[in-house]
Amino acid sequence: MRSLGNDSQGIEEFFDDDGGTLSADHPHVHGFLPGDHPHPRLYHDVTPIWHDGESPEGADDRFGEGYTCGFSTGFERGIVMIMMRPEWAVGWYRALRQYYLTHNHPPEDLQSWQRCAEETARAMPVVMTTMVTQTPHPSSIVSQSQALATEDLQ
Repeated sequence: MRSLGNDSQGIEEFFDDDGGTLSADHPHVHGFLPGDHPHPRLYHDVTPIWHDGESPEGADDRFGEGYTCGFSTGFERGIVMIMMRPEWAVGWYRALRQYYLTHNHPPEDLQSWQRCAEETARAMPVVMTTMVTQTPHPSSIVSQSQALATEDLQ
């Protein structure tokens, strides 16, 4: 069993059914993770999709201890950033895409992004249809951002 951080807690204990972990053991977590917290689902479902099917434990073995926990936390924060600043997300998406295309990556290499995005959406369908925010984004901004990002894929 792999251990996280201080070597006293295995990965399965970190994501156990009774809650989670203390923030002292894992600073990116603020208190216990309740059973319905999205982080364990991102860890178990999203990480393998964006790592060609490799298990979180396998990716940790390859990239280093705690890598996949950081990946799933970053994915979670990325979702928030996309919703709060969609124009920023589109700009960075375009910058990343341009970088890869100008540094010897053919367009076919980037097709995995579309595949991973579609697979993620299928693996984790949105079940809640209402959202409450302090700064709602008009649907036209979100639609425009999605259109700009999608046009780069074509």
